[in-house]
Order: sequence, then C-alpha cells, then structure tokens
Amino acid sequence: MTAGVGVDPMSEPGHVEVTMTVADGIAEITFANGPLNLLTRELRDRLAASARAAARDPAVRVVLLTGAGTRAFSVGSDVRELEATRARGAWRARAEHELAVYETIDRLQKPTLAAISGYCLGGGLELALACDLRVAGAESEFGFPEVRLGVFPSGGGTERLPRLIGEARAKELMLLGARVGAEEAGRLGLLSRVAARGEGLRAARALAQELAALPTLATQAIVRVVEFGRDRPLAEGSAAAVAALEGLGRSADLEEGIAAFLAKRAPRFVHD
Repeated sequence: MTAGVGVDPMSEPGHVEVTMTVADGIAEITFANGPLNLLTRELRDRLAASARAAARDPAVRVVLLTGAGTRAFSVGSDVRELEATRARGAWRARAEHELAVYETIDRLQKPTLAAISGYCLGGGLELALACDLRVAGAESEFGFPEVRLGVFPSGGGTERLPRLIGEARAKELMLLGARVGAEEAGRLGLLSRVAARGEGLRAARALAQELAALPTLATQAIVRVVEFGRDRPLAEGSAAAVAALEGLGRSADLEEGIAAFLAKRAPRFVHD
C-alpha cells in the first residue's frame, strides 16, 4: 500500500488533473491532486492513460513525469481510500491496480524521467522508481512510511528499491519508515541528479532535452534491453543486446554518428 504518513496526508485534495504536452520530442506529464498530489485511483488511471498515449506517439522520444506545485512530487495515497479499502477487504484488487499502473510506466520502452520537488513518499516514491531516471531539487525528501500504518510499499517498492540501492539499505528504509534528503538519496543511487533547491524541474527538463537530442533508436534500445535482461540470466540479456545492435546497424543515425565523428563535427540525427 502507499501512504505519505506524517506529511498531513489528510490535506483536502483538489481537482484531480493529469495533463500532457508534447514539444521537441518530449512528453511532459503533470499530475495534480491538492497540495500534496495524493495518488487516488482516478489519478493513477489517468497517469496510465497518458503514459500509453506517450508510448503510442511517434513524436515522443522522452517522457518527463512531475507533480504539480512545489510542496510534493507526491506523498502517496489518500488515507481515506485506504480506509475504504480496509472496510471492503479489497487489498488484493488495490495492490494489483497500483502494480499495473506503475508497470505501464516501467515498460514504456522510451526513456522516462521523474522531476521531483518536495516530498516523494510512499506511492509517490514507487511512481518515481518506475521511471528510468530521477532528478530532484535539494529540498526533496524520500521514504516509505507505510509501516507506520501497518502496511508496506506493495506497489513495486519492495522490488525496485533493493535493486536500485541494495537490499540492506532498502530494508532499513522500509522497516523503519525512515526518510532521507536529496543529497543522501543521491549518494545511495536513488537519484540520477540532485539540483539546487527549487530547481528539480528545470534540471529534469534540461536532462530530457539532452536525451531527446540523442538517436532515438539507440536510446530506446538501451531501455528495452536493460528491461529485458533485468530478471533474466546474463546469457539471455546479452543475446538480446546483440540482436538489438544488429537492428541498429541499419539505422541512418548510426551512419550519421560515424560520419560526424570521423569529420569531427556535431552529428545531425534524424531519429531513424
């Protein structure tokens, strides 16, 4: 389950909204629900729909995901939804729904970034972990406080966090419901980049632009091959890498990249 305990999770949520803008190869998906961006079922469904739309759009080369405002990327679930789930005894259905949404983002097969400002807790952290890269402002805080409600991060947190920062440290954070700041999160390997206070979104946009300028077939191959080999034997992952490289060998961007390198000029990729 997902809940941002200790950060006023009962704050009155506002109108649930998810918007997506596409420009220069970047789909920027912004979600909003009150000052803490509570992850209700409706919001998760809209996030998944936006992610699927970005996956289908050939103009999208990179996806950037961010919560509205500066107080929080997201503190996780609305505790009122958890109470309704408890009353119905519908924990399995809830967990399966959360997993399906985060898997949609994790399996996007285009580079994904989470731009984080403020609190990133519970389901908010699980959502960020489903992205390939995470960029945060120095003011940000991270953690899985679910244990303090008598549950745990069952939306993929128990799998993705240990793979990212190591089992011992991940268990410590989850078992204690502890939080870490952005600098510590960066040292642990949870973050790709730590920006100055209040600059998380700007830094993430700059990184997204950097990624979008690179040859699309190559960046998508990296995401796809890493994802394929995540839970498979080394030999299978390596075979997938060889097959992907064979496909890239016929791309116009590979030809351009080699030509530009030999001519000592900047490449002009056409993303084909």
